[in-house]
Amino acid sequence: MPGYGLLAAVDLGSNSFRLLIGRIEPSALGDLVLPLDSIKQTVRLAAGLRRDGTLEAGARNRGLMALAMFGERLRSFAPDAVRAVATNTFRVARNARQFVATAEAALGFPIEIISGLEEARLIYLGAAHALPADGQPRLVVDIGGGSTECVIGTDMAPSVLESAAVGCISLSTLHFAGGRVERASFEHAYYAARGVFADVAGPFRDHGWRYAAGTSGTAKSLWQIAQAQWGAEELDRDSLARMHAALIEAGHVDAVRLAGLRPDRRPVLAGGLAVMMAAFDELGIESMRYCYGALRHGVLHDLLGRSAGHDVRAVTVAQMLARHGIDRTHAQRVRDTALALFDQGARSAREELQARRQMLAWAAELADVGRSISHEGYHKHAAYILACADMPGFSQREQAALAQLALAQTGGLRKLRGLVEDDLGWLTIIALRTAVILHRARDGREVPTPALFLRRRSLRLEMPRAWAQRFPLTHQSLLDEAAAWSDTHVLEHYEYRTI
Repeated sequence: MPGYGLLAAVDLGSNSFRLLIGRIEPSALGDLVLPLDSIKQTVRLAAGLRRDGTLEAGARNRGLMALAMFGERLRSFAPDAVRAVATNTFRVARNARQFVATAEAALGFPIEIISGLEEARLIYLGAAHALPADGQPRLVVDIGGGSTECVIGTDMAPSVLESAAVGCISLSTLHFAGGRVERASFEHAYYAARGVFADVAGPFRDHGWRYAAGTSGTAKSLWQIAQAQWGAEELDRDSLARMHAALIEAGHVDAVRLAGLRPDRRPVLAGGLAVMMAAFDELGIESMRYCYGALRHGVLHDLLGRSAGHDVRAVTVAQMLARHGIDRTHAQRVRDTALALFDQGARSAREELQARRQMLAWAAELADVGRSISHEGYHKHAAYILACADMPGFSQREQAALAQLALAQTGGLRKLRGLVEDDLGWLTIIALRTAVILHRARDGREVPTPALFLRRRSLRLEMPRAWAQRFPLTHQSLLDEAAAWSDTHVLEHYEYRTI
């Protein structure tokens, strides 16, 4: 995205939707992104989760109204200058896929549902740019509406990441119906949160850290209360205990009188306090400073990194190649041939072509990951790994796209019916399957790139006749591949011939 002066991050949280626009500023240390404009809309999305796991219409409508406002502000932005990420409620809602399609139409940009660990990585990236580069390990805690992300890191490097499935809205909805707070209900909420943190606390206690920092709404709200009500510089155990006592005495979130408590935080105060107290006790926190850098800031900095060629997804792919013992030279040959075929037939908007091309390149490089499990059905193993592995930088949709290509690289084609949405998707699969066939021998020999002609759902592949005579096995494989495509009738015509 060279040449862009502005970048935008959209954070679709379980409690609030936020838009952050940043301006790219050159400096002696490289480009920086400085916050320029921000919009926040409290939608309480997690409060709209029904018992059956679906999002009710009211919550969806609140979200769509917020996204329409964001879309108006972003109307002049190029697609790759905006990144929209959705978090826990989108991860757990049974009807999230249908809602995302409507939400994308309202926003005008794609929305990525990110994993809990990817959310934790981006939160730490945002916090790290706001915290001092002091070389000390620190614990960053972000209590959201539906989940809590915990990260230990030093300067810009995270070392332990976890996402706990408990948040201020989910706990408030479950234990404090109508805003009523009793001692027994608070204890139930507190121990429920401790139980969730207990499952992830071990590595955090073992690793060790020098200080803790809290980000996002709950940490900010509790810190502001501690500061305004009791003059505390940081959020500490004493302040939390006093808030707890005041809340129990009031009996209702609307009745409690605490300086620094904003009206919009009252509905989730009890749940947020229970989660924070549980985090303090289970993770061994004594005090916590507030840090303004959070998910949306991390998304903005991640976008800046992509624009400068420092894409964490490329690092993830390189790490997976090493972890699974993939022959990089062979993987690069498959990638280069697949991209050459794709480029001959692809026609679409520039941004769409770039995105599809990049996914094809990574899928071609990672096509062999399944062989680390078994050579039998390796493409199925590869699809499973790419769909389920923790892959920093990748959204759920991107991992699903990689998994689909891995599954499609060989074997029957009927399994793909209903999974591929457009001609560009089929072209991507054809390019990868053809490249895999051409480099099946893995002997490093030079292979001519087929000429590919694609027009009006009619495809033709051409290879030199002299090459086909020298390599009859590969030639026959290409003939069989053409027959397989013809049988499925995905395209109106598929022809392979020699010239």
